[in-house]
Amino acid sequence: MIPGASVIEDAAILVEQGIIREVGTFRSLNKTHTGDVLDLGDVFLCPGLVNAHSHLELAHLRGKCPAGQGFVTWVEDLLKQPIFDLEPDLLDKAVDELKRTGTIMVGDIATRFAKEMAGMLEASGLFFAVFCEAIGETLPKKTFIPSGEFEAGFISVAGHSLYTTHRDVLRAAKAETREKGLPFSLHLAEHDDEAAIMAGEPSAFLDLLQARGRLLDFEPPGKRPVEQAAELGLLDETTLAVHCVKVTDEDIDTVRASGATVCLCPRSNEFIGVGRAPWEKWLASGTPLCLGTDSLASNHDLDLWNEALYLKENFNGGLSLDDVLAMVTRNPARILGAGNTLGTLEPGKAAAFTMVPETLQALF
Repeated sequence: MIPGASVIEDAAILVEQGIIREVGTFRSLNKTHTGDVLDLGDVFLCPGLVNAHSHLELAHLRGKCPAGQGFVTWVEDLLKQPIFDLEPDLLDKAVDELKRTGTIMVGDIATRFAKEMAGMLEASGLFFAVFCEAIGETLPKKTFIPSGEFEAGFISVAGHSLYTTHRDVLRAAKAETREKGLPFSLHLAEHDDEAAIMAGEPSAFLDLLQARGRLLDFEPPGKRPVEQAAELGLLDETTLAVHCVKVTDEDIDTVRASGATVCLCPRSNEFIGVGRAPWEKWLASGTPLCLGTDSLASNHDLDLWNEALYLKENFNGGLSLDDVLAMVTRNPARILGAGNTLGTLEPGKAAAFTMVPETLQALF
């Protein structure tokens, strides 16, 4: 899975101390190397998967939130749940599911427990980027990022959204990630109420938030979400814009020109009932795309192959296997800062593989 490379039939990968040393055909590598051989049989091997967007803090809410009733109903129910009651056994179960279904790295949003989530992922053996979520109106005294050193990943910052995070907080969060050379993540243009709030139009979600004492002095910018994100300087080549459902052609051009990467979460959008991103236009635009499962409060599982299957089965027009694999391997690895280690099968990278399911292969 080197970009632009053809599929290698009867392939072999030479691994030494967990690092890929050579890639080629078995016939060629077998002539010059000796050692143990693990024959996987007739399989389609690809790089380990990278789930670009999850909320593992919500692992205990699997099956407990309403599906298909719209964003406001989903949030109203979510706010009644014990959102921040971490359950270690269910977190472990979620991580086991990620690993069992081929995921080797996760980009995880942590609203309260960034350091704890990073520690848990470090212990799990997964690579990770944990985004400490900036929300509200208060700027930290020094840094958004809690201290801690990790071998398999790092902690960065994400803005929750353009309407729940003050513009000054968003600018400061983006500035810190830029200064430290880290990726920045942002939920962007996810649902109709977000677009209405930004435009200053009536919104049931805004009514809900203000009834809870939030956004009482919010001043709508009178712009579409993507317009506002661009004006605030939040979109560039280190930004991961998540969802991007409610966008215009002009918005797509803006994101593409900025160099940002878009993470699509098709099954989460369908589960909540916010609509469908214009996947075909995003792909045609040349914008780098990723797939994410989002949380178990808005999805049935954390299986990234199921996300890919759903996308392919519902995509209108041409979508190649390479397009899909790029969304779950090299594109997310690059935006999450692991492009030198993960995302492709080539010398010098981690020997982390998974097998493309026959059910997905059969669709191409």
